[in-house]
Amino acid sequence: MNIRKRKKIVFVLFAIYLVFLIKVILFKYPLPMIKTILKDFKLSSLRFRIEHGNFMPFKSIFEYLFNSKNIRISVKNLLGNIIAFMPFSFLMPLLTNRISKFKPIIISSFILNLSFECTQLLTGLGEFDVDDIILNVLGAVFGYLFYKIITEFVVKNCNYIN
Repeated sequence: MNIRKRKKIVFVLFAIYLVFLIKVILFKYPLPMIKTILKDFKLSSLRFRIEHGNFMPFKSIFEYLFNSKNIRISVKNLLGNIIAFMPFSFLMPLLTNRISKFKPIIISSFILNLSFECTQLLTGLGEFDVDDIILNVLGAVFGYLFYKIITEFVVKNCNYIN
């Protein structure tokens, strides 16, 4: 398969992944509820969302780890946030050479996460949680490590075969 065709496939996969991510993060509620949230938007409710958002790092992570009464919800939330951003840092280097090193991948992941959390805060389509950013960026780290392991394995095996 030629490089252009591979890039197109990766681009389509990345676009599908981003749409899925937007659906899971911003549009997780049923459509009628989303319409009501957006229709009833008021600055006073923004104040409420700011007061009730989590701006303290590791607060909800510690709650899920040490004070949760439902382990299933804790695992789903913690691992879900980590796993959600693994594809981002795996696909991004395959998509473009400009963002193929660790630092740009993590910065890009952070910016995308911050954008999602601020959108949730401003629109009411979710709750701001700094721990979601931490867990998502951690997922991006794992995804990038997975990318490096896979690419090293492929390179070594291709060199071994030749």
